Amino acid sequence: MKEKLFLYIFLFIIYYSAHSQDIGYARYLIDTLSSPAFSGRGYENGNDRKTAEFIARELQKNKIKKIEKTFFQQLPISSNTFSNEYQLELENIDLNPGKDFYFTSNSCSLKGKFSVFKLNAQFLRDSLYPNSLSKIDFSNTFVLLDTVGLGVEDFKKINKPIFKDNILKCKGIIEPVAVLPPYYPTAESHNFVHALCLRSALPDTMKFLNINLKNKEQKDYLSKNVAGIRKGEIDSFIVFTAHYDHLGQIGTKTYFPGANDNASGVAILLNLAQYYAKTKKKPKYTIAFIFFTGEELGLLGSKYFSENPMFPLSKIKFLINLDMVGSGDKGIQIVNSTVFKKEFALIDSINSEKKYLPQIKKRGAAANSDHYFFYEKGVKSFFIYTLGEYKEYHNINDKAENLPLSEYEDLFRLLTEFVEKI
Repeated sequence: MKEKLFLYIFLFIIYYSAHSQDIGYARYLIDTLSSPAFSGRGYENGNDRKTAEFIARELQKNKIKKIEKTFFQQLPISSNTFSNEYQLELENIDLNPGKDFYFTSNSCSLKGKFSVFKLNAQFLRDSLYPNSLSKIDFSNTFVLLDTVGLGVEDFKKINKPIFKDNILKCKGIIEPVAVLPPYYPTAESHNFVHALCLRSALPDTMKFLNINLKNKEQKDYLSKNVAGIRKGEIDSFIVFTAHYDHLGQIGTKTYFPGANDNASGVAILLNLAQYYAKTKKKPKYTIAFIFFTGEELGLLGSKYFSENPMFPLSKIKFLINLDMVGSGDKGIQIVNSTVFKKEFALIDSINSEKKYLPQIKKRGAAANSDHYFFYEKGVKSFFIYTLGEYKEYHNINDKAENLPLSEYEDLFRLLTEFVEKI
């Protein structure tokens, strides 16, 4: 009886080890990639290249092979960056970047003391674009544009002319908000500054402000995709993808860690690389691991790879893109699940049998991550992201210590079993 018990325990350990991953390794990767050493994995001071080289070293450690004698695929990226002066004072109150305010990513360089002119909702609602505004010289002025109380249609009328086209021809715009919205990077700058400020951080009266902002437009800066393979028995591919870039830094002290978006995706890909490299028997299909740059600027890295593939796209049996997979207490969502019904039925049946995740939600085709350009070229693909209570997104609070990884291990098991059965 004891012998049977020990045998069951032994077999369980063998099975579990074969279908598990090193959660400690995942934590190390997310902690490292979200740290000040990588400053948000943007294009300031070569932080994207530093990240690409780190990933390549991890692939080498895990004995993943190069493609075409290199792990890297270079491509040009353009971005508007802010790695130096980044200061805003309202009535001598120094605001905290990322916490109290941020300048939108299309802002330009500006330094000095400027007067503030307040436009409130009542003024805007009663007379949009009044003649009186055309008589005021805003060329050396910031406009505080308070739209609280403005109707939706009226807001739409003023949004593009004032916020995007700067019809007032002012030095800059201050837009009060109840909560700072997600930050998004851009490639180019406008000829004015747009600051989003927490309403709670604004002084009661404001007649002037001080600003010191330095931007740098980087044109055709060479960034890198990273790719490696675990060779299989046949020359067809299962491809795992994730983007490694994030929003970078604003000023010298503040950066966007990007733990969930998408250090979590990079971590699970490297965990998968480690897992497949350790299997003594070759997998049936060659397994490729691709880490894209430029996702936050418009899926640039994946678009480039899909147009300049390092192996024929026709050889891809299935592609799984992983982006923001750091929670999962409410399950996962699969983009393209309503398109590739057979593959969805397979992954759903595995989950139903093993009860790995609370649920798998369906979603149709969407151009919302790096799977998209492959899908457009006829590659069967899923984009998977986790669902849960974790809500930090494109802000300074998406930190490694905040990320639960509540269903990380079960998602890993689901993915490896899906690949095995596909």
